[in-house]
Amino acid sequence: MFGGKKIAKKSDVAIGLDVGNFAVKVVQLSQKGDTFNLDSFGYAKINIEKLDGVVEAIKNACAEAGITQKKVNASITPEGVIVRYLTLPEMNTDELKKAMEFEIERYVPFERKDVVNDYMILKERPDSKNMKILLVAAKKDFVENRIKILREAGLDPEVITIDAIVLKDTFQLNYPEKNNKVVGLLNIGAKSSNINIVKGPTSYFMRDIQLGGDNITHLLKEKIDIGLEEAEKIKCSLTLEDKEKFKIIEPVLGNLLNEVYLSFDYYESEFGLVVDEVFVSGGTARLKWLTDFLKENLNREVSVLSPVKRFTAAPAVSQSRLELFSPSLVVATGLALENFS
Repeated sequence: MFGGKKIAKKSDVAIGLDVGNFAVKVVQLSQKGDTFNLDSFGYAKINIEKLDGVVEAIKNACAEAGITQKKVNASITPEGVIVRYLTLPEMNTDELKKAMEFEIERYVPFERKDVVNDYMILKERPDSKNMKILLVAAKKDFVENRIKILREAGLDPEVITIDAIVLKDTFQLNYPEKNNKVVGLLNIGAKSSNINIVKGPTSYFMRDIQLGGDNITHLLKEKIDIGLEEAEKIKCSLTLEDKEKFKIIEPVLGNLLNEVYLSFDYYESEFGLVVDEVFVSGGTARLKWLTDFLKENLNREVSVLSPVKRFTAAPAVSQSRLELFSPSLVVATGLALENFS
């Protein structure tokens, strides 16, 4: 989407690299006919105390996965991204292109020369004479910085996009039986989260939230007066029965729920449909208590999204390690799938 190269032809092998705030995740996928294979994956924590901590983590994750190919697909952090939903009268492609020039000036609060952008038409209600447009804009320096880091790690970026967009691709491939359902995809990372509301191949609403697992860890650290490492252990071992500690992290969970409610309410009022169920992913989704908490408070079925549910894993892939890190591989998998779409 941003600053990447056009893929000249579909490849038999693709690499998706997800550089988060806490860790780097990489997957190598291949396709034979209609079958997708998980050839390998890697996971490496980022040492934030080192200046080259991100580059080092990229190299470590790629080494674990045995990645030798240089071309990769990656995404940028949500801090530099603006997502807007616009409603415009029906018009043809040329008219829309001209109209979007005006809309970009109107809705993107940066100098035009400082941003890259793209947009897509979403489906509208059958009885509507309007068209709904998804506009995504990113600051050029965020895109260029990501490309610079990848090149420092010896890689060649082929596609640069955003996390929320590729969530849909991972979900759609693995859960075709949900095509007629309205599904909320909630990807919860360390510092930020993504929401994407989809039905079939169409994404109707997406946004990024500056809230993640680190907020829970830091609140536990502050209120109990313990170190970060100990707070992280407590977060990971919590149960719903631990009322005292849940009371501590209530503000963060309340904020998360509020953002999800707002997103669902917007979608339901705009499109006249209800979100049927929710799938969660990201490093924070590995917390055993999270799905039960969300299910109880959202009054919907909540499941952890498996990014390789319909994939064949290579014999060398550790099943126990894959099970442990699977929720963290959703974005990396979606990025790799860009080559096959």
